[in-house]
Amino acid sequence: MNVLNPFEEEKKKLPTMLNVLTILTFIGSAIMLISIPISKFFIGFAKKAMEDPATMERMSDKEIAEMEKGVRVFDLMEANATPIWIVTILGAALCVYGAIQMRKLKKDGYFIYLVGEILPIIGFAIILGFSNYFTTTSSYFSNLGIPLLFIILYTTQLKHLK
Repeated sequence: MNVLNPFEEEKKKLPTMLNVLTILTFIGSAIMLISIPISKFFIGFAKKAMEDPATMERMSDKEIAEMEKGVRVFDLMEANATPIWIVTILGAALCVYGAIQMRKLKKDGYFIYLVGEILPIIGFAIILGFSNYFTTTSSYFSNLGIPLLFIILYTTQLKHLK
C-alpha cells in the first residue's frame, strides 16, 4: 500500500509459478513455430542416410526400420504442409495469447491456452493419422506428456486468476 496515498489499490503481483509457466509457454510456442521448417532439414538428412550404403551397413535392423518410419511420417507431413502450418500457427498463437491474458491474471487466458494446447494434438492426429503421429515412446512424451504437464501446472494456478 502506498504510504502517500492510502486509498490507492495495491496492484496484484504475478505469482512466481505463473510467471515461470508463461515464460516457458512463450519459449515453447517459438520452438513450435520453428520446428516445422527445421524438420525439412531432418527429412533431407534421413533420406541421404538411407541412400548411403555405408551408413545403412552400420545401422541395426531396428534403427533402419525406425528411420524408414520417420521418413514416411516426414513425407506425410510434407504432403500436408499447409494444414499442419495452420494448426501449428493457430495453436502457438492461442497459447501465447492465453499466456498473455494469464499474466494479466485473467481466467479466460487459461481456457484460450487450453484450446491452443489441445488443438495441435487433435489436429495432427487427424491430419497425419494417430499411428503416424504417435510412433515411439518419445513421441507420446513430447506430443502428449509435455502438454498435459503444462495443463496440470496451469490448472494449479487457477486460484490466482479472476
